[in-house]
Amino acid sequence: MRKFLVFSLVITLVAVFAFQTRRSSAELDSTDDGNLIVHEWGTFTTFSGSDGVFLDFRPLAAEHSDLPAYVLDRGSFSPLFYPSKQRLWGRVRMETPVTYFYTDRVRTVNVRVDFPAGLLTEFYPPVQSMQPAIDPQNIFGKGESIGDSSLDWGQVDLIPIRQLVPNLADSDKRETIADDLVQRLLPHGVNEQHYAEARATDSALLHVRGKTGSHKPESGHFEKFLFYRGVGKFQLPISARYQRSSIALANDGNLPIRSAILIDVDGNTINASKLSRVDSGQTLSFEQARPVSEQELSEMVHESLVAEGLYEKEAASMVKTWQHSWFTENGTRILYMVPSSITDELLPLHVTPTPDETLRVLVGRMEIMSPQAEQQMIEVVAQSVRDRATHLADQKRHATKLPYTIPTAVRDFGRMAEPALVRVSKIARDEEIRNEATRLARQFQQASIQ
Repeated sequence: MRKFLVFSLVITLVAVFAFQTRRSSAELDSTDDGNLIVHEWGTFTTFSGSDGVFLDFRPLAAEHSDLPAYVLDRGSFSPLFYPSKQRLWGRVRMETPVTYFYTDRVRTVNVRVDFPAGLLTEFYPPVQSMQPAIDPQNIFGKGESIGDSSLDWGQVDLIPIRQLVPNLADSDKRETIADDLVQRLLPHGVNEQHYAEARATDSALLHVRGKTGSHKPESGHFEKFLFYRGVGKFQLPISARYQRSSIALANDGNLPIRSAILIDVDGNTINASKLSRVDSGQTLSFEQARPVSEQELSEMVHESLVAEGLYEKEAASMVKTWQHSWFTENGTRILYMVPSSITDELLPLHVTPTPDETLRVLVGRMEIMSPQAEQQMIEVVAQSVRDRATHLADQKRHATKLPYTIPTAVRDFGRMAEPALVRVSKIARDEEIRNEATRLARQFQQASIQ
């Protein structure tokens, strides 16, 4: 009986909403202007060597894919298999910006995001248009260029969750049924846990009509936010470098950084240190990182996000989304709050009509190679030089053509492997080691597009 009730309510909701959206914009706007609030969070991820020099890497390599199948990408609109995500090299990975809308009535807005110095590669719900258009000659040729990119969702319908079941006096039951309705309307699929953490907020339900491929019919899609991701070749004005036994953070931008957290993960051990503020033009060193639990670190980051203006549930959703990656992956990283003016310049967001409030909180995630990690990778690549020579000699002796596999010791660097190889190809004194690092990086690329 309960399942039948929920199913009936879903059908009723869709029918009623379809009727409402056919009303003219003027009729909707004449009821009550109300409030429209837009909040957004996301990350800019970069990699750098111990001297602060940023490294190019393949931000969207297949081995780091973490999105459910219903999330779309540029390849969804290509008539052929589209491997260029795995071939894109950039300096910044713009990860999971999610855009929430809060409204006290059903309304329709138009939304577009621009990325002048980047390429917007993945998104959901489907968009009405994306730029640049796919160039079939470049897909299998030199690869897609990065720059002058945009996504336009066109009309986005906003539905306050509390209006899904407006006439039930029992507030607990109303909330339960509304949650059931939302869960039925949202897409679900394999590998969505990481993505779906972002839905745990009080934001409005979104409805968009669009195509999921160039030859597919237009259909309706529901979600709790607009999602997008991309790759950039710009350089953020914040850098970090090792200075003896400490790490110094330099702010070369025009505005202060209100919070920066140093995180070092080694197995089950987490150490952290925090800077409360780094003014424009200032360079400050982190104090010695102290041991913290994952819960303590979660609370530290959550507090910084709320201080930037995110709602409690938004901050909690962001921390849960990135908790594994930020707090458990081996390595050294800095999380810092990107000044909003930098975000607006790099990633202009256009919402019409203009919201009463717009807040955008992007976190800079800076992965840093320590001098010890750099030396370790140099030694690993040096061993690979020897192993490859042995492999080639065996091939010649036995007249075989088995490929040389990437050493496990290289793969153990995880998402740092390719940037670390790029780093070694630049700093190693031995030419053989530099060349081997380049070969191994090329093998990573070739393996991901086969």
